[in-house]
Amino acid sequence: MPKSTTTVDTFASPEELREIILAFEKYPEFLPEVKRVVVHERSDSSAHASFYVEVKVGGMDVKTEYTVRYTFKGNDISWKLDRSPTLTKNEGFWKLTETEDGETHAVYENEIVTNLPIPLELQKLFADQEMPRMMQHFRDRAEG
Repeated sequence: MPKSTTTVDTFASPEELREIILAFEKYPEFLPEVKRVVVHERSDSSAHASFYVEVKVGGMDVKTEYTVRYTFKGNDISWKLDRSPTLTKNEGFWKLTETEDGETHAVYENEIVTNLPIPLELQKLFADQEMPRMMQHFRDRAEG
């Protein structure tokens, strides 16, 4: 599937938003599709975590799980798929930039490829529609 990219601006500082992004275990509290997260290991520059997710795609209920390896460097956070029974690719990044007034402009890019029988066009449409909604959840959490 082609890459999907979205942006969001928030009153929160890059450090505040970064803290929300890296608190993987708390995702089920504000991302309805994320049911559970298990962090296997974490350091100052990386993490290894599994996500258990339920979404609706084209009227189908899809449950999946995936494990990714994260790398963090300053306000750049990237990840790459380690393993999943339904995804063959899941990689992307967050880029957090501080604005002149101390707020944050965040760019989120992700590319997901699945082996599920869902047409690629529908997968792309789903990602393009859901990513802005997901970004709003992160913004609301950071500003709350």
